[in-house]
Amino acid sequence: MKKILLLSAALVMISGVYAKKVKISVDMTGKTVDTSGVHVAGNFQGWNPGSTQLTLESGNIYSTFVDAPANQVMQFKFINGKIWDKSEGVPSLNQVGFQTNGGQNDNRWFYVDSIANDTSVIPAILFGGSAPAGKYAVRFAVDMQLQTVNANGVRIAGSLQGWNETKTSMANLFSSNKVYEWIAYLDSGSYQYKFINGNTWGGAESVPSACGVGNDKNREIIVNASTSSKVCFALCAPCPTAPIPTFTATFVVDMLNNDCDGGFDSVSVAGGRTEITNWGSGVKLNKIGNTSIYGVTLTMDSGEFEFKFRFHKNGNTNWEGIGNRKWMLTKNDTLGLTCFNSNTPGGCIPKPAPSDITFMVDLSNETPDGQGRVYVMGNFTTPNWQNGAIRLSPVAGKPGFYATKVNICPGSFAYKFVNGDSSVNASEESFKDTTQRACVEPNGVGGFNRIHTRTTANPIVLAYVFNTCTLADTTTTGLVEKNNLIGNVKLYPNPSNSYVTIEFNDFAQSHDVTIMDIAGKTIATYNQIADNSLVINSKELSKGVHFVQITNNRGEAKTLKLIVQ
Repeated sequence: MKKILLLSAALVMISGVYAKKVKISVDMTGKTVDTSGVHVAGNFQGWNPGSTQLTLESGNIYSTFVDAPANQVMQFKFINGKIWDKSEGVPSLNQVGFQTNGGQNDNRWFYVDSIANDTSVIPAILFGGSAPAGKYAVRFAVDMQLQTVNANGVRIAGSLQGWNETKTSMANLFSSNKVYEWIAYLDSGSYQYKFINGNTWGGAESVPSACGVGNDKNREIIVNASTSSKVCFALCAPCPTAPIPTFTATFVVDMLNNDCDGGFDSVSVAGGRTEITNWGSGVKLNKIGNTSIYGVTLTMDSGEFEFKFRFHKNGNTNWEGIGNRKWMLTKNDTLGLTCFNSNTPGGCIPKPAPSDITFMVDLSNETPDGQGRVYVMGNFTTPNWQNGAIRLSPVAGKPGFYATKVNICPGSFAYKFVNGDSSVNASEESFKDTTQRACVEPNGVGGFNRIHTRTTANPIVLAYVFNTCTLADTTTTGLVEKNNLIGNVKLYPNPSNSYVTIEFNDFAQSHDVTIMDIAGKTIATYNQIADNSLVINSKELSKGVHFVQITNNRGEAKTLKLIVQ
């Protein structure tokens, strides 16, 4: 019996001026192709089973190009012949009305979010199958019912599509709900990803620790069969049907270490919750008395979320350079006090007077930018990061070395080197080698920053091989040589379940090491360590997060986070 089609039967043919070219393909392997050929019918051509014939491309692959309008869900089916009785049976995983969204509709679908880019290509799916030969179909669905959906829609980004936050739009197939979906065709393997409310990393969800992996707490899926996944945005499970309990959350941060040039116009907090503007404009904190501490109390939904503090001055916003902070809110609570740009419990150690910092980078193992564009950028400039990038100059007598000297006020700051156009993310240090991350902190958006805390007003040289924690060879440069503790200390393995090694690598005469629990209570101390390393039996420590504070005889200090399993 001829299939009854409920949607868009009277859709007029779309002018190519207002539509995008989409290549649709089908793999007919294992099928006897009808003498009248292979056809496709959908709401992009009026659901006519015999009007759009596919052409044999190669082997058993048949394809054609169709015009599809932007910002609409396109539905279709392949037909082995030219009548509805010969249409394919679409697997439930691929149907518009799959169980993830509660609809009823057994057509295939794709979504066109723009006509501004090149032709879209839908891989050659097996006739009546879920995916192309040798691939698996993974249907991602995110429920946005607890969120205000950004005007730019919902996206997914991850290792399955190059971590591009603008590339992959998800489709809301039924206007009666707020479920957004996307089907990926993947090889077997492990993939990490996040959902994004909008088209910038600022709208990325805060994945709870219970289901997050890696430094940035991404979602992970292991693919070995066609499957589906549906979760609530920023939660590990489907959205709750009952109201979420709410509590008061008091945010506090000590700004003493960054109070430069007359203070701040304002201090704010922003993060992955509607109550803190979904990484948007943020919520203003109030100065507490005559202290350097700022705070604000908000009523928020319970559960885990991520956030960061920022300060604003002269129209510029300066974010913390550390990874996103996390808070599991289960009661009316006050955040433990920390210093801006630091995870160490407690307030700020008073910063020294401004001092000269020489930034130097060794690019001898890289291909330097053809225009000599080598920069250092960070949150120590105004404006900060890309807009305040400082160009380095070649070091005489040291091919591949670049350096500059900057007078810096903040006590603690984040930075990184750039080889090329400072406005292009691909030019920045990325630290893809996981063994070269002991000296950096995740920045919350997929990258890493170097962190330095000034403990004296003495000039210092921060010299590294590009993209590594390896010290650059500063001999014969004419620069002040002082291998510092802050950038060179290594702690491994981390997490640890047996022994952990601390390498100091700063040529200081001695070191003091203090281990604290997450509340700041001292658990163990090791004083006047004259060797270049210290081995600690982590079995003697309780499981969980600890802080390792290291101070050398020059007064330089560094605090690292240690996870004991």
